Amino acid sequence: MSTASNGRGIVAGIDGSASALGAARWAASVAQRFGEPLHLLHVQTNGRSGDRNGDAEGLLDAAETAVRAGPSGVEIERSIEHGDPQKVLVEKSGAARMIVLGHLTTSEMQSMFRGSDVVYTSNHAKCPVVSWRGEPAPEAVNGRPVAVGVDGSELSNKAIEHAFEFASFVGAPLVAVHSWTEQSTLTYGEGSRFIEWDDHVKQQTALVSESLAGWQSRYPDVEVTHSVERGKPEEALLEHSSRAQLVVVGSHGRSPMTAAVLGSTSQSLLHHALCPVLIARAV
Repeated sequence: MSTASNGRGIVAGIDGSASALGAARWAASVAQRFGEPLHLLHVQTNGRSGDRNGDAEGLLDAAETAVRAGPSGVEIERSIEHGDPQKVLVEKSGAARMIVLGHLTTSEMQSMFRGSDVVYTSNHAKCPVVSWRGEPAPEAVNGRPVAVGVDGSELSNKAIEHAFEFASFVGAPLVAVHSWTEQSTLTYGEGSRFIEWDDHVKQQTALVSESLAGWQSRYPDVEVTHSVERGKPEEALLEHSSRAQLVVVGSHGRSPMTAAVLGSTSQSLLHHALCPVLIARAV
């Protein structure tokens, strides 16, 4: 089977937080299903008070202990790097298959002005980035659906590719989510009162089917359903996140400030989704 990423290994960022430990456990279950090693990575910020090798080793020890209590047979690698965590994570993404990080601890406004490792890495990484989150966040992959945002764009195709691959490896169904608003139609305005909306829904459903056709042929083991609904993309995907084990969307790689100001779908999901979120970049 061809893979959506040419990288090797699932990288889990370890910073001493409970969220990072949970993300590492989840990443281990992904690594087991994908047949990949799990790489536990801690980045020391040069000059930060109390940031010593002994402390870093202790954080990695705790993460490795937590991981080994989960899926068996996972090869574990670990390393300590020095520098800016955001830059190190992006550098590591060039050789990784996936990066998994804990959930955001800042609001959308704080992320816009102060920055965030999760947001920055998601916007610049060369491989998919997962923000581990949920209420409660899952300890491991499971049989719940994988939801993917579909809009017919090239970027959406990249998200679809990763969603199919993930669903196939973990044995989960896939839900293709496409939403639209009256404002997005060319005839929005006074003329919208005369639109046959049933016909418009059929057109939108056909767009989804066309976007999925090639991937369904490549991954015939994945059960696929469509969800075509009126509404904003971020609202539709957030609603599906309450029933999914993973939501997959694309990122244009905009700066954190621009993306937050524009209210992109990926930014909204990173802050509010009820399950882990995978951001796929069109590199």
